[in-house]
This record gives sequence, structure tokens and C-alpha cells, in this order.
Amino acid sequence: MKNLMIVISILLTVLLLGCTEKGVYVGDLKDGEPQKSGRFYEDQPDVTDDHQIHFNYVIVKGAEDREWDINGKMEKIIYEMNKVMLKATASNNEGDGIARKYKFDYREDGKLDITFVKLDKTFKQLGSEANNYISPFLYFKKGMKNKKKTYFNFVDIDAPDGGSASVGFGSLFLRNKSVPNDYRKVIIGLHELLHTQGMGYNCMPWIRSYEEGNHSNHLKDYNQRTMLNAGEKLGKIYAHNIDNCPQLMDSVYLSPTSNAPYDPYQINCLFKLGKYDHPNFLRVLDRLKKDGRYNWKIRFGPSCGFRDQNKGPGYFLYESNTNILETY
Repeated sequence: MKNLMIVISILLTVLLLGCTEKGVYVGDLKDGEPQKSGRFYEDQPDVTDDHQIHFNYVIVKGAEDREWDINGKMEKIIYEMNKVMLKATASNNEGDGIARKYKFDYREDGKLDITFVKLDKTFKQLGSEANNYISPFLYFKKGMKNKKKTYFNFVDIDAPDGGSASVGFGSLFLRNKSVPNDYRKVIIGLHELLHTQGMGYNCMPWIRSYEEGNHSNHLKDYNQRTMLNAGEKLGKIYAHNIDNCPQLMDSVYLSPTSNAPYDPYQINCLFKLGKYDHPNFLRVLDRLKKDGRYNWKIRFGPSCGFRDQNKGPGYFLYESNTNILETY
């Protein structure tokens, strides 16, 4: 009887504490603080090896934890983003009429895989360009290195803009004045996701190229209320007839997948253009190779979030000694 009572006591303790993935128990300490029920501190096992978008809820050291990863707020916004995408893709005048949505990262239980991340710096220590610290932190400290994933963050801080993104990594800054409500968070989140897909390519004549000043990943006409500025419609970036120029409809991150998909990591990070050898792309790469260094002002699209900004003067990715400019 005594042994039976001990077993029952152990089982009750386990049930009360609960358990998260990868052997981490609720109630255990994480960064000196008790873990919370339903929260995941690491990217969970994937249910597919397809390209997908993984979401993080990020707070800074010493800041308030509003628990957006476990109270349903992030989930609501993320699902609404795909509802808007389905409508925008299906109704696009130049598209094929097929409704497409982003491929999100799910856990084995069918729920969105959202990771809680606490940075080791305070808000003041981050500086104005928070993404320049967040991306390498996720890569080196959290092991978010999968090149078939885009890591998109809901960062619970203010910043100069409502969001910031490159290929591989993107962020929505929850406390910025430009995203005061859920609708604006959906719109700006979708806008930043476009940049993670490479959108803002200079092979499109309505994008401002570096010859007109610093390259901009946005439309020349700021009054055009499409998603690449801030709107619900996709416009010409989704489908067009420009030879050797990627169109969003063909992104590997959209479902159903196009018959001729492009991977923004291959194009924007490795400079492996394949069939997308548009003269505007080649002119930029020739200039960078001639200069022998990377210049963020001279680009053909969004920067690569996997680029090691501390290594140069060439163009290097994290954990690589290969100068990409010498391989082009």
C-alpha cells in the first residue's frame, strides 16, 4: 500500500506540473524563471520538410511578458494574415485564379509552432536596428538555422518602424505606433512577409532601383495601397509577364506550390539566379563583384538575413568562409 501511494503521488505531481516538449517541464527554471504551461522554448519537430514560416514571440531582457504566444493573440493575427492572402491571391487580376496562402510551421498536435524567445539584452542595449541583433541571436543562440524556413518574430518592443524584414528573418514590432490594433498588425505583418519572399526586386519597373538612389524594396508610387506599401491587395508583384523576373505567385512558401517555384534564399543569399538572370540582377552582381565587397545600397532586392555582417569585405553567410561574390 505504501508503494502504491508513492506511485500515485508521483503521477499526480507530473500531472500538476505538466510537460512541454524536449524534456522541459513546466515549473522548471528557464533563464532563472519558472516555465509556463503551453509555452515552447525551442522550435518543435517539424511535420514536413517543406519550406515553412516559423513564428517567435520575442521579448527583451527585463521587459513585460504579455504572453502573446500562449494567450491566443499571435495565433489570431497569424491566421487572419492567411485569410487576407487567400483573398488577395484568388482575386489578383494577373494571377491564375488559385487561392494561395503561406505555409506555416505546425507542431505534431496540429497547432501553430510558436517559440518563446527572451533576448539577453535590454531594449536600450538593442539599438535602433533591433533586427540586426535579433537575427544572429536566433541563429547562434536558438539554433534557428534551417534555410528552408523563414523565421518571423512578433517582437514586444517599439522601433523606428512597425516592422523590418530580410530574406530568412522578419519582425513585427508590437509596440510601434503604426500597428496600434490587430488589423494594422495583420497588414504590416503581410508587408514584411513580402520582403522575406524577396519582393522588392529591381527587375520590376515600379520598384525604385539603386540607380535612383539607395535601392528601395517598395513601390515608387507610395500612394498605391497594395501590400508592398500597406494594403490588402497584392498588385503586379504577384503575377506579371516580365522575363527572368520572379513573381510572388511562384514562391516556394505559398500553398498550393507553383509548378515553377523560386526559392528566395537561393536568389537573395546565394546569388544562384537560375532562370532569373534579369539584366538588372546581373548589373548589381557585376558591380558588387567589381567592388569586392557588399554594399546594402546596391541591391536587386531585400538583403539576406543569413549574411554575416561582421565578416568582410566580401559577402559571407553565417558559419561560412566562402565569399559568395567569388562564386558568382
